[in-house]
Amino acid sequence: MNGIHLTGLNGANPLAYLSALGVLRLLSNAYPDVRLSWTRSDQWTPVITGGMDLDGNSLPERLINLFSAPLDLFELLDKNITVSQKVFQSFAEQSLENSSARARSAPDFASAFGSEVCKQEKLDRIQYTSFCFITGSGHQNFLETVKTLRSVVVAAHLKETLFQQWTYRDKGQSFRWDPFEAREYALRWNDPGPEGVWSQWGANSLAFEGLPLFPTYPVQGKLETTGFRYSKPFLEFTWPIWETPLSCDSVRSLVGLKELCKEPSREFLTATGITETYRAQRVRIGSGANFKVSFRPPRSL
Repeated sequence: MNGIHLTGLNGANPLAYLSALGVLRLLSNAYPDVRLSWTRSDQWTPVITGGMDLDGNSLPERLINLFSAPLDLFELLDKNITVSQKVFQSFAEQSLENSSARARSAPDFASAFGSEVCKQEKLDRIQYTSFCFITGSGHQNFLETVKTLRSVVVAAHLKETLFQQWTYRDKGQSFRWDPFEAREYALRWNDPGPEGVWSQWGANSLAFEGLPLFPTYPVQGKLETTGFRYSKPFLEFTWPIWETPLSCDSVRSLVGLKELCKEPSREFLTATGITETYRAQRVRIGSGANFKVSFRPPRSL
């Protein structure tokens, strides 16, 4: 297939999957004809096609220049999105003021973060996206991580993430979306906590840019996140793999199918063009204030 084959991204890894969608979203802002599909050899890997004057060598630098997260507006929320309804409403309103028909980045991130109409019980703060795994515990902050990554990530980080085997040689600055980080003490010889986290900065930067494809929305007073369902006692994230090249808008619709969060039949998946579906549990590891949230390794449906 003609196009750019992102051989470093494994579709069975939620962090790599979000990274692929981040690439699609960023490129779509500059190249409306861009499409994303998946091909399988030993694993599912994405292929980018359509209307680009890019190749594998020039892609990482171009993506750096296309990063769209509005860091100036994030200042209204400080380090995390665990803010009051009043603060978030102000952020959402200013996001709308900074948008246009062609540049929707700010309000898209606002809808991905949460909603001012849903408040946590007994706490003066909003309910927020199920993708927010870090809220200040262990000095890990959601928006502060975005800002730090923006300042340190260069094209070389993206090149390794997109085209090479991941080495996890970057220290910290992770959103904890990689199941590799679900290091549960009960399953290990020693306590993994003091070791800290080794991550892929490039993957985390691109994955954050994919979040607007998974907006949140209120349902009977509670906030839900696209792609997630509650299956006692865990939240679970489900994502599809497809082989037909799709635009960013088509992907936005596909990942939002409510049927994916149930028990989709093979007949339904085939009719929708979905070749494979993965599901991963969102788990809380540790107790008290010293806890971590991670994805466990996914399973194929």
